[in-house]
Amino acid sequence: MSEKKPEPLIPPRTRERCPVCGEISYSLAGVHPQCAVKQADEKRMNRSGGVSRPGIADKPENAVKPWQRVCPKCQALQHVRKKVCECGHSLAGGGRPPAPESE
Repeated sequence: MSEKKPEPLIPPRTRERCPVCGEISYSLAGVHPQCAVKQADEKRMNRSGGVSRPGIADKPENAVKPWQRVCPKCQALQHVRKKVCECGHSLAGGGRPPAPESE
C-alpha cells in the first residue's frame, strides 16, 4: 500500500497577515480588531499634537492617585478623607470655590 496522501481538490485558503503585528489574521478585513484600534489611536494622537497619556509603566512613582491629595503647606500626600494634615494644615472644605460677585 502506498503511504502517499492524495492532493486536496480545493487548495487551502491562505490567511492574510496583519500589517500591524505581522501575525496571521483571523479577521476578514485582514487586520486584528486590537491592531485596528491601535492604528486609529496613533492617527488621532498624531493629529492632536502627539501628546499621549502615560501608561502604567510610564507613570512616576510619586504621582498623585485618585484617593490622594497634596497638602498645600508641606506638599505631603494625604488621603482625601483626612481633615487635618500631619503638619497641622486644615484640609477640610474641599467643595466648590465661591462664585465671583457680579456687579
